[in-house]
Amino acid sequence: MSVFKVTVASLKSLLIDPQLNLDRVVRTCRTGSEEGSRMVFLPELMLTGHGGHPKMMENAEPIPDGPLCQTILKLSRELDICICVGMAERTRSNVYNSQLVVDRGEYLGLQRKIYLSMDEYNFFAPGQSIEIFNLGEFKFGISICYDNHFPEMALIHGLNKVDLILAPYAGRAGIWPIELTPEFCKKKIKAMQDSWRKTNSVRADDHNLFVLCNNAVGPSTKGLKDLDSYPKDYTTGIDPRDVIANHVGTVMGFDPTGEVFLETAVTDFVDEIITVDIDLNKRVADHNRSRNRQPNLLLRMIEKSVLK
Repeated sequence: MSVFKVTVASLKSLLIDPQLNLDRVVRTCRTGSEEGSRMVFLPELMLTGHGGHPKMMENAEPIPDGPLCQTILKLSRELDICICVGMAERTRSNVYNSQLVVDRGEYLGLQRKIYLSMDEYNFFAPGQSIEIFNLGEFKFGISICYDNHFPEMALIHGLNKVDLILAPYAGRAGIWPIELTPEFCKKKIKAMQDSWRKTNSVRADDHNLFVLCNNAVGPSTKGLKDLDSYPKDYTTGIDPRDVIANHVGTVMGFDPTGEVFLETAVTDFVDEIITVDIDLNKRVADHNRSRNRQPNLLLRMIEKSVLK
């Protein structure tokens, strides 16, 4: 199949209520299925919440045996689709910021965030590998939020000949005023999309592949009433009462020439669900056989540079 549909969603996600987050994911997946999607793609830490707060760790569960994962697996089997969704993963020794991938009821694996940002190092361990997911019709990789600022990540995806990079975000957008004006919302959304355009357009063009971006929506710490019960961590300087995690949402997509083929239609911080066609025929539009990467030579040069 050279053309397939992907549903890209940016949704609200709250630290206090993973069940509510799951309900949003379920509704979105049903929408994607009704629109004929092969895959539904959801944001970073969508199920368990993102926000520089201990709740992120408390909400973590084992993958794929935890209850949230099991619900996603059953939904994937029922709808006969692939689901890619973020959540906090708990192992015996660590907690990871991970992106779960299941397909038609089968657990395919996960991608752990490698380059943690800001205070995330206080809560998560960094991932150590880049995974490739093969659905038969197409191959894809995942770069989670800050990972996309490191071109080596996209290079590895390119060398692995993926068709698509999924770039889930829970990008925090500073302190917001009590009253959100249309001008403020538009400015924040534009800033997020300008950043994506600058970072991900060139990744798509360099490696002759598609890139899809989504983002969490709204203040993820909303509703936390027990902040005073979390003592200040004097080793990190974090005071949970000061935690602010506001996310602007929006969706975006880049084709293999680096051109934007998907851009948000909203001007407010609201959920957004859009289904798009991914036409793999476009992957050869600008990359012919004369563009030979000489991967073995490239890897030797990278290794030599790193070891200096």
